Amino acid sequence: MKRRIIVAAVCVMAWTPLLVAPGWSDGPTDPSGHTDQALRRVAEEWKAAYNAKDAAGVASLYAADGYYVSAHVVAHGRREIQAYFQRGIDAGGHIDSIQILSSGHSSDLAYTVGTYEATNAGQKVRGRNVVVLRKVGQKWLMVAHETVVADQP
Repeated sequence: MKRRIIVAAVCVMAWTPLLVAPGWSDGPTDPSGHTDQALRRVAEEWKAAYNAKDAAGVASLYAADGYYVSAHVVAHGRREIQAYFQRGIDAGGHIDSIQILSSGHSSDLAYTVGTYEATNAGQKVRGRNVVVLRKVGQKWLMVAHETVVADQP
């Protein structure tokens, strides 16, 4: 477990300079704020699909070659992502809230950093997310999504 946490921390530290490199913006660069709104909408669509027990709907929010990474799984591609979330849904998982703390974007790439609260098998948990998205046509799709469950009291 410590090794996974260290690997995740190294990955975040390695990506941070790229995310704040010239051309990246913390928050919307367009005056209308459409990108920021679109990124928040992806999070809300994710929560709504999961809570509706629609694992296929959750998976549709990822790029065809997207990754979901947690302490339990590295799921690659929509089929594996759907199967993983179906198990969570079948076990009675529910997303109580998602909060985006920070976001940034440049051209067709974006990221969000956030927190979430969930109820898994009757147990309340809190966690953190880092999501990297790519714009495909007019839609933002998740290409990398890492979740870490916070230490629980």
